Amino acid sequence: MTSSDPPVANTVNVMDIVDSRSLEITAAMDALKTNMSVSYRLSIPFYMRRRAASHNPKRVPARVRPHGAEKTKTKFKWKQERRKKEQEGKAVRLETHVWHAKRCHMTDMWGYRIAMTTTQKGARAAYRATMNSTTLRDTSYYVWFSLSADCLHSKMAGVFVPNPFVTDRVLQCHLYHEAVCLGPVTVLWVSDSCVFVRAHPAIPHTTDLSAVFEGLTFQSYANQLTQYTLDGVKSMELLVKSLNLSDKTNTTVADIWNGLKENPFHYDIMRGTAMGCHVEVPPSQFIPFRSVVTDSLITQPSHRLTPSPDLQGDTLFRTLQDTECAMECDAPLPEKDSVFPEEEKAKGLTAFSPNTPPQCVPCCVYKDPSNSSINVVLPRGFGTRFWIPLIYNGGRLIGLEDAHSLLTDRQTSSFPHDYPDTPAGRTFLAAQGAEAEAKEMRRPPQKRVRYEELGIKCPFVSDWSAVSGSDTTTVIRDNKLLNNLISLPSNYDNHFIPVILECVKRGNIKPGAHIYSIPHSSNPASSLDPHSNPASSSEPHSDPVYSPASTYPLVGYVTSAKYCLSNGAGGAMGLVLCSVMKERGCEGGVLLVRNTTTKQYRHVKVSVVSS
Repeated sequence: MTSSDPPVANTVNVMDIVDSRSLEITAAMDALKTNMSVSYRLSIPFYMRRRAASHNPKRVPARVRPHGAEKTKTKFKWKQERRKKEQEGKAVRLETHVWHAKRCHMTDMWGYRIAMTTTQKGARAAYRATMNSTTLRDTSYYVWFSLSADCLHSKMAGVFVPNPFVTDRVLQCHLYHEAVCLGPVTVLWVSDSCVFVRAHPAIPHTTDLSAVFEGLTFQSYANQLTQYTLDGVKSMELLVKSLNLSDKTNTTVADIWNGLKENPFHYDIMRGTAMGCHVEVPPSQFIPFRSVVTDSLITQPSHRLTPSPDLQGDTLFRTLQDTECAMECDAPLPEKDSVFPEEEKAKGLTAFSPNTPPQCVPCCVYKDPSNSSINVVLPRGFGTRFWIPLIYNGGRLIGLEDAHSLLTDRQTSSFPHDYPDTPAGRTFLAAQGAEAEAKEMRRPPQKRVRYEELGIKCPFVSDWSAVSGSDTTTVIRDNKLLNNLISLPSNYDNHFIPVILECVKRGNIKPGAHIYSIPHSSNPASSLDPHSNPASSSEPHSDPVYSPASTYPLVGYVTSAKYCLSNGAGGAMGLVLCSVMKERGCEGGVLLVRNTTTKQYRHVKVSVVSS
């Protein structure tokens, strides 16, 4: 450095440099933000580009996210339209779908996404819950519809068996159309000109109900209601603990509700009872017991789950206000009176406003006349609100298969498993058989079961015509006929009788097993007296083994089977020829059962199911 050069500054002023270059910096930043030729993903670090940015757009920096979102929307518009078309054909999801999807195995059935089994524990836990507490199931996929007409009593003759107009307010009966059973339904009697019917979704999925009730005013409430089923010894205790009645509830119902809440072991509602009431809407975030409560948690708005104003399910609740109430206790029963006052019946239930969330909603509670379960019906839009309190207060979640196992354990018929004579039952069993056959064919040929050597002609789908000799399968489900089997004429011999099967010794029964009759023979090693009990006999009898020379006549098939925890032995539900049961009466004695994959016969005790 020469003496003539100017001195160099020891410090640099950054602000002065930025001010002198402000125009260049601003132009460069604008060019980066608005340049359409450069993809917005180039501004992402290299290790986050390509696939990581493609399937997770939220990794895009916030400063370029609006530009990237707009570009993606215009570029992949065809993909969004295709996704929308694919979702239109998907199964209907319940309001509690997210809750169930995290805790259950989900399956598409009858147009709905239904929880089959829980991922936590199996049937034993569900059985213990029914014996000690309560099981909870979302049955919103069940279909409600109303029937109204003048002189409805005369027009329903032969459609509902037994007639719902001559017994309780809530009745479990069977629906018939042209002398063909469609399945079991629950009928809520409202008046002589109106009834409400609850049907399994498999029935309208295979049969047009509007054609069945031609000439009547038919109105369906599919996908308009939320329904829960509580089953167990503490079902009513859980319900009154989780739901709070509002001031709009009738005094008679409020007294019963308060009595159940104060002493649930002393009060109970009778079977076939329906109650209409108004319950308060729980907060959007349930507050468990012994939790810290804050003002923000209590005052949280509930506008997200408000039903639409065009709610049509209010007609159901409005007419159910005429149902009577009853309770089973030491106190005298209340007089027959309407649950709601006359002024409320006159104005009915108005639609909910979308601007002001309702503080209470109408609710219908009825006790199933067949299995003593408590059913709760609510308007659609409040499914999660009422589901969370029921779960946190002690309800145990179960699925469709768990409920089917509990019914089999109680020796109760389950639809559509035990109804092969109905269109829905045939469709369901055919689908199950095709799935089982496809699973068997995926095995190597050397590992497949050789059904021909076992003498099994129909291993996957039961051939009922081979047993009855008739093309049509007819099952007798009328209690009057079942109680008088011996006096039935001979034209009922090729009909089937629903029966309960219990293993005499060790062993388990599987669905689709064949039922054989024991012929009268003098050889004690190969036969037993049809009216004897091998378990109580002093001389043990060995179970026979299949051989080509076996002459046991085939008399029926097993429809549902499992290990019964209540009896500690294998149990099943099946159908047996009427001619065989006429010889034995309601207590059918002993028959033989053989699974389709074994040669071993099992002695089983047989008794008639009471529908």
